[in-house]
Amino acid sequence: MAKLPPLSRTRKVCVICEGNEDYFYFRRLLELRVWSSVYAFFPLNAKSASNIPARFQDAFQNDRYEIVLVFCDTDKAPYREYAELKQKLNRFLAKENAADKLIIFANPCTMQIILSHFGDVALKNQGKKTNAAEIERLTGVRNYDAHEAQIRAICGQIYQRSYLDMKRRVAAIQFSDTTSCSTNFYPFLERFERQDTGWIEKLREDLMD
Repeated sequence: MAKLPPLSRTRKVCVICEGNEDYFYFRRLLELRVWSSVYAFFPLNAKSASNIPARFQDAFQNDRYEIVLVFCDTDKAPYREYAELKQKLNRFLAKENAADKLIIFANPCTMQIILSHFGDVALKNQGKKTNAAEIERLTGVRNYDAHEAQIRAICGQIYQRSYLDMKRRVAAIQFSDTTSCSTNFYPFLERFERQDTGWIEKLREDLMD
């Protein structure tokens, strides 16, 4: 397994985003400057879940980032593609359950987190047509089908004032990745906000031990 580069004063964190929703949303949060300046985040768009393992391996091995995270959907039961992703990351890192420490997940999809900026929502699947009514209700964007312009329009409505609303809502749905309407985003938000980067050191030790 390749080793991560030495730590620097600014913690360089790569985030492999599954697709456009994850990527443009993560970039919007960076624009809001709601996280500590001790971090330099580098979001990369994998453009599909199947591309994540290769993009992860490349980012992990290029000696640029101090830690590499993944931001993705779980999709729906039985979570076959998501389970395969975790297995591939664990094999690459040669560590059982390593993926569980590196993946920021949303069940069923990242849109659950995005819409949490606007109101209470409980999406049951990641179907664009299925969720279109809720997306329009909360954002005003009609006939949502995940076009880039639509994603940008939604993210453009997210401001600092709604960040705490989102954080409060995702804190209430901290369940397992096999539980519908759940996410582990909250603990990552807490880490990103603090200047204490000890969690990165601990995670690196766990991965390279």
